[in-house]
Amino acid sequence: MSGDLPAALHLRVISSEKLLVDAEVTEVQVPGLDGYLGIWPGHRPLNACLGTGEIIYRTVINREERIMVKGGIIQVENDKILVLTGMDNDD
Repeated sequence: MSGDLPAALHLRVISSEKLLVDAEVTEVQVPGLDGYLGIWPGHRPLNACLGTGEIIYRTVINREERIMVKGGIIQVENDKILVLTGMDNDD
């Protein structure tokens, strides 16, 4: 990580049916298989499987949001976070 960290990350959460989240965020917590993972601007590249739980994220206007997922995968690279999950938030 460098001293010139970006202020935000771009988070996209996509289910098999639709785009669930497309937001600029300052932090994200996701349910990993062995517990929650925290992701902030400047995070190193990451590919991981997700377990069941809530994705908790804080928007750039300091609003906390939550979305339930039952598994999936996450990819973090270049301050972009992509989550693919097989379920809608309505499930």
